[in-house]
Amino acid sequence: MHIFGTEWLNTRDYSIFSFITFGVGCYLWAIVYAIVIKDIFKYKRADSPVGAIAACYAWEFFWGLGFRKTDMGAVLQLSYFIWFFLDCMIVYSALKFGWKQSVTPLGKKYHLPSMLLIMATWFAIFYFFIVEMKQDDRIGAYSGWIVNVYMSILYCVQKIKQPTFGTNRWVAVLKFMATGLCTGVVFDTPYLFANHTLVALCFIFALFDIIYIYLVFTGPKASEVNDLPTATANA
Repeated sequence: MHIFGTEWLNTRDYSIFSFITFGVGCYLWAIVYAIVIKDIFKYKRADSPVGAIAACYAWEFFWGLGFRKTDMGAVLQLSYFIWFFLDCMIVYSALKFGWKQSVTPLGKKYHLPSMLLIMATWFAIFYFFIVEMKQDDRIGAYSGWIVNVYMSILYCVQKIKQPTFGTNRWVAVLKFMATGLCTGVVFDTPYLFANHTLVALCFIFALFDIIYIYLVFTGPKASEVNDLPTATANA
């Protein structure tokens, strides 16, 4: 059965195990995005690193809007689109509140042009890598895990330099679980598993996500941070 010219699930090239792990991981990421958005409305801050938001948005623009489509089927393509749709709100929050992640006056002053430059850079990289040269794999895993590793490192760096950042423990745990489940398709699909760089990226992201979970659970609690005046909490 097909939808929008794409079959629901490509059962010829991918196993049921891959669909379950990757599919649950993808839609679990949508839940993570929803939690982040809820916190944006509640606390008026962006608790995702602005650099990571910029990179994710660029990736989701090309894969979520169908400039490249996953060959796993429409069920998974829909999750890519949902990421892009939800990330629009997160990008807006980063543009509006992302200056609070800066720890210096100069960083706060140039937050907006810095974030736009980072985003433009990732758009250029992914345009040539994903669309023009078609160097990515058939589901966007290679470029996707590059973004994931970049994002996981930025979460740790931001948390270390600003302990009041990222206090939501659900986000810390669920984003690790979501990407961890997505790795099922890498280890279960021969053409993906043959990419040793991709396999290495799967382990690297996990290492930094575990470090981030440790930092969040041993750092200030959300209730402690949210009781601080805004200027103090984000200084």
